Amino acid sequence: MMSSVANTEVTGRSAVEPSTVATRRRDVVDAFVDLMLATGSPPVPEDVAASAGVSRATFFRYFTSLDEFRNEVSERVIERFPELFSLPDADAGPHETRIQRFVDARFELHETLHAFEMLGRAHAVRDPASADMVDAVRSVQADQVRSYFDAELLVHGPARRDAIVAAIAVLTSVESWQQFRRSHGRSPLQTRRAWRDALVKILDGS
Repeated sequence: MMSSVANTEVTGRSAVEPSTVATRRRDVVDAFVDLMLATGSPPVPEDVAASAGVSRATFFRYFTSLDEFRNEVSERVIERFPELFSLPDADAGPHETRIQRFVDARFELHETLHAFEMLGRAHAVRDPASADMVDAVRSVQADQVRSYFDAELLVHGPARRDAIVAAIAVLTSVESWQQFRRSHGRSPLQTRRAWRDALVKILDGS
């Protein structure tokens, strides 16, 4: 038996009314999301089923494949936490304040949802669809950097702008968060401060 939902193939469909199936599928996905937020690791199928109020056998009938389940989890996370995937108004406040707000937004995203982000990267190693999803998210986040710091980037040529955007995107990525918070034991304040200081140097000294 696989240890977690994230590593278990799910097959078959329920014969229940479509509206009921949709509601119960959502309950199962929400249960997975809630348990993973609470524990930081993928929950086992039994715990997800119990939290959703369904049997383990019924749980496995709701999704045709593991990929379908993963995709629904990813979509549900975005639906439930839209504010974490957006950035504050780029035009409000002085330069240093804008940098700090950007740092705070990216840090909060990873501090809250790092377990889902890292799970997606683990799957990307062997699953092309997951790899495409990770690349798509990275592309969106790079575009957000480009838009947010448009005023600072306009003074540079295209190649230099691309290099600065890439540097900021990597510096404030979940992989960077993991190294600061886990590998180096930095506190939230220390991590934010390090990111802010680095962004100031990248944007002001580039």
